[in-house]
Amino acid sequence: MTGTARRPVADVSQVAGLTARLAALEAFVASYVQFPGVFGVAWDKGSNPVMTRTDSSIGRTATVAAYGTPAVNSFDGAPIFGEIYDVTDTLGNVFARIPKFYIAKTDGPSFHTVRISKTQYPGFYLPAVFRDFTTGRELDCYYHGKHKASLSAGSKLESKAGAYPLINKNIVDFRTYARANNAAGLLGYQQLDIHAQDVITTLFQVEFATLHSQSVMVGLTTAPYDTTHTATIAEAGVNRVVVATPKAAFFRVGQAVGVGTTLGGNQVFYGRTVTAITVFDASNTAIAFDGAAATIAVGNIIYSTGWRNGFAPASVSGFLTANDGRYPCSYRGIESPWGDVWQFVDGVNINERQAWVTANAENYASNVFAYPYTPLGYVNGAAEGYTKAMGFDVAAPFAEFPVTIGGSLATYYADYYYNQPGQRIARVGGYWYNGSDAGLSYWFLNNASSYASVALGGRLLMKPL
Repeated sequence: MTGTARRPVADVSQVAGLTARLAALEAFVASYVQFPGVFGVAWDKGSNPVMTRTDSSIGRTATVAAYGTPAVNSFDGAPIFGEIYDVTDTLGNVFARIPKFYIAKTDGPSFHTVRISKTQYPGFYLPAVFRDFTTGRELDCYYHGKHKASLSAGSKLESKAGAYPLINKNIVDFRTYARANNAAGLLGYQQLDIHAQDVITTLFQVEFATLHSQSVMVGLTTAPYDTTHTATIAEAGVNRVVVATPKAAFFRVGQAVGVGTTLGGNQVFYGRTVTAITVFDASNTAIAFDGAAATIAVGNIIYSTGWRNGFAPASVSGFLTANDGRYPCSYRGIESPWGDVWQFVDGVNINERQAWVTANAENYASNVFAYPYTPLGYVNGAAEGYTKAMGFDVAAPFAEFPVTIGGSLATYYADYYYNQPGQRIARVGGYWYNGSDAGLSYWFLNNASSYASVALGGRLLMKPL
């Protein structure tokens, strides 16, 4: 029998499904233009993580570049985005001042939309970081730590240039250190929480119109961290580690390093910056570091640690030196929103993959699964891998955790997801050695509240109460 081959019936249904998805998305986009002062994006839930600009975002562009190099970004002078700037508190902490705005999200089988506005239109919610829970008033802004959290001599969490990130402390320690700033008449200090993470993720998605944050900036995600990067020469009272030349090629001037007898152990030192990388002899290269001299033994391991704070200009989105994974980035002046070191996320507790959330930072406590915490209307996914779909609770749209995997390093959310059963905490973003797994949607829901690590830190926030 001859003639033109027919397409399988399944192809017809796929076309019909795609047509329906596009029609639904077009309907949403068309309905948005009636609201002035709104910026938004929409995603059709296909594999492409690029989002469609809506509302006042239509026609705008956003790019990044190395610091000091101009980048085209028509959001720089726009409401909300153009009103983010650095401020310093009375303790010397530096923050990005985030102006109050409202968020609206919708979610369905073939669409996910995100919109922001300085006006509270119907369906828009106020992130909890913009609320004073004692008086009920709305705050004009909140302060998001510009720098990764460090620790003062008085055991207070800080956000200061020149410091190395605080590590090897658990989420309870970070919460305690953050609250220690609430003294001598000062109020409103806390660590990074799910509500502030929602704010930054929302701003980024609307501005860059993508779910794939590393497609914009890679961040510090491929820095060297390997047991084979060892000292080949023993020296006392020196500011260098001599390693085999092929190993030295992985390091960069300006990065932070530690040296230990074990990988990440910091037994020799933590928190030094590489100042030079020079030829030592025909087979070896010297990696010089600042600070006090050290005694280096053959076999000591040199490895990356969290980058020293203070590398990003005020309010700038971009990257230091190169966008290749060996240098950190910043979003609107906030250093290392992903990569570099993991960040604890407070305000959420997880029990057997069921996330519980609360709004008032004064109530934050780990391993609480009762009021004032409430469960989300979905359960986090049990499988691990690249996230394809996030859960969505209309009563708590600020808390989106992975429910379905099946993506890749360049599709859907393009970030990885880890989880374990039991009572867990949340950490986000990844660290200097996570590569393509890292990003704004990289959730690690594996750890108990007692967990601490050389690659796990946090961030200070402050609400002007």
